[in-house]
Amino acid sequence: MSSAVPSSSLRNLFSELEQLFQTETEARVTTSVQAAERALSERLNQAARQLRQADGFSETAAILCDASLPFAAACGIFYVHKGTVSGERLRGAASPAAERFAGIQFAASEAAAFQNVIDSGEPVVTLASPAEVSPTVAELFAQISGDRSHLFPVTADQTVTGVLYARGVSDSAALELLAQAAGMSLEARQRPPRAARDASELVQLGPTPQADSEARWERLSVADRKLHLRAQHFARVQVAEMRLYRPDAVKAGRAQADLYATLRNEIDAAREAFRHAFVAASPTMADYFHQELLRTLANDNPAWLGKEYPGPLV
Repeated sequence: MSSAVPSSSLRNLFSELEQLFQTETEARVTTSVQAAERALSERLNQAARQLRQADGFSETAAILCDASLPFAAACGIFYVHKGTVSGERLRGAASPAAERFAGIQFAASEAAAFQNVIDSGEPVVTLASPAEVSPTVAELFAQISGDRSHLFPVTADQTVTGVLYARGVSDSAALELLAQAAGMSLEARQRPPRAARDASELVQLGPTPQADSEARWERLSVADRKLHLRAQHFARVQVAEMRLYRPDAVKAGRAQADLYATLRNEIDAAREAFRHAFVAASPTMADYFHQELLRTLANDNPAWLGKEYPGPLV
């Protein structure tokens, strides 16, 4: 005669099985998410490395467009010059459209979304109507009524020189980061070599007249000049990485007029590295890191750095 298993025991057994199943499922989901995050991070880092090596707008546009395609159904890069928008690179659209893309050109004033992103320097999400994106762009991307498009500015030296246009976006944050990286690459390429710049920009030791700054630069030894150039490069890279990897913190800091509060860890770490590597190495050193923070992140407005910002190192 078989004995029946008590119902309470069955309930406990099912409860334990359910907990085990839930734990195993959560573990697998966590592992999958972590793997996906690692893959995304590596993809973005690889694109950033390629963009840093790009030479000119055309090459930058090609890399940016290829890197953006995994995050959208179709994307195009437009060149912006004196209010005119020109097609540069297209991916994800039918071949006839790709062949026509490089030849299209229209005034930004004829496409409200393009004009908006150029004027504001901020990403724009819009309905893909002819009035918003121009009849030509709406046609080339085969967009229908109700479709949405994302436009991301490619900004160099605070000027929008290009627009990343995307349809069927799956990750707008990744596209915004890529557009920012492309802008920083163009900005670095557009600047003349530091040694060829005006000495008043190269060595800003204080509010001195230009002739005095030139004299100070001329008095530096060759070794000190090289150290100054390395210090300037270090400062640009540190601030560019804040813009690239902490864009939300930069935006929040500007909005709150307190960049130091939102980027304290990054600023403190970079300040200490700059102090040890450059300030301690030469009595002639200027605080290029502070100057780059002020120029690039605070838009030359010292108040945006915040009341608790420690100020320049020298």
